[in-house]
Amino acid sequence: MIHWSVQWMVWSIALFALSHTGLCGQALGQSLTRGLIDSVSRDNLGRHIKTLEAAGGHYSRVNFTPGNDSGAAYIRRAFEALPHLSSVQLDTFYINSAVPPLKSKPLVNVIGTLRGRRDPSRVFVVGAHFDCSASRMGTQVWNEQWSTIRAPGADDNATGVAAILELARVLSDTSSGFSNDYTTRFVAFGAEESGPAYAGSHHGSAHYAQVVKSGLEDIIGMVSIDMIGYNYRYYFQSIVSDPSSTWLGEVFVAANDSNSIGLTTSRTPFPYATYSDHASFWDEGYPAVCLIENAPPWTSTAYYLANQYYHTSGDSLRTLNLELVRKVTQMTLAAIVSLNTRVTSAPLGQQGVPSTCELYQNYPNPFNPTTTIRFRAGHAEYVTLKVYDLLGRQITVLWDGNVSPGIYAFRWDATGFPAGVYFAKLTAGPLVASRKLLLLR
Repeated sequence: MIHWSVQWMVWSIALFALSHTGLCGQALGQSLTRGLIDSVSRDNLGRHIKTLEAAGGHYSRVNFTPGNDSGAAYIRRAFEALPHLSSVQLDTFYINSAVPPLKSKPLVNVIGTLRGRRDPSRVFVVGAHFDCSASRMGTQVWNEQWSTIRAPGADDNATGVAAILELARVLSDTSSGFSNDYTTRFVAFGAEESGPAYAGSHHGSAHYAQVVKSGLEDIIGMVSIDMIGYNYRYYFQSIVSDPSSTWLGEVFVAANDSNSIGLTTSRTPFPYATYSDHASFWDEGYPAVCLIENAPPWTSTAYYLANQYYHTSGDSLRTLNLELVRKVTQMTLAAIVSLNTRVTSAPLGQQGVPSTCELYQNYPNPFNPTTTIRFRAGHAEYVTLKVYDLLGRQITVLWDGNVSPGIYAFRWDATGFPAGVYFAKLTAGPLVASRKLLLLR
């Protein structure tokens, strides 16, 4: 008996990203998305950053300091001030490698949840870390003065936290017309930075991702928004991805381009890096990307002058480009809407729209033992997606049924199958397309 398992993931991409002009539903979706984008407030973003860089009167949010506690408290109050969020929670964790008595001091992730209306067990995570660092002030200074050093952390990472707070405000506003199919979770992660008093980094996001992995929720994707405000010459943003998350990076590129937000972004192949909280989700097998002003931020490029302020006492609001922060927040909002909901109640199957299904190459490829296979449906239609071996024998059925316009992704677990060549075959009306899959052992 053939053993196989398929973890199904579906992404309901908004009609504006499908590039089918003339669709009534698309026009309505674009109008709503444009209104959401325009409601992102630069003043709100600046206010959050200014408050966080002096949280509780402390110009530091370094872990295990009063400013860190005050930063968490501010974020919690900001979430609680949004009446239509479903819940606000503190997720407590400990750093076991910390020196005594700090290993017994709780740290937190602050979580605001907007519960999905159609399938709440499926969750998209929008994260940013709220702790900061002054490690570039010099090793001796940092090691000796970490608990009292001035570290405003305006760019790294009050900008990311400000973005998730503003996104939570806009998307939870019931008057906006946004109706999320899946749950959106806004998470301010603690203990992303390393420090002299403990080993490692990404402690808060690692704890959260592991807890979720052991539960009943299905994380359909994650974005980490990490230092997005330092660049006066260009509105540039790097999108960091691993091969399995490339499709998610492409959603952010499409969100920027389709909505004329005005950012210049990295393109496929996206840069790869593990220096933010997205890496914790990669570790657990979830698709995730990171938004950052440049990858890496200590290197100059044609679009970016290396940030001389981050992880120093000079990382303040005055060094930032708030319009850049706003544009990155707008791009993220458009991507969340496109991933998370059908933005119009208009019929999705429209007469006169040509069949435009497309089968993408699987990733990774070659693979061992799992790979993700995606296709895009241009309109509502009946679709089958199957896997065959080299002799033409059907191995498994990944999908057999109707679809709405959108991008669909399916994970195939080839555990138990011999190494070799397989084929993914997509059938949609008269269209038949196939892709070669290479399983290595």
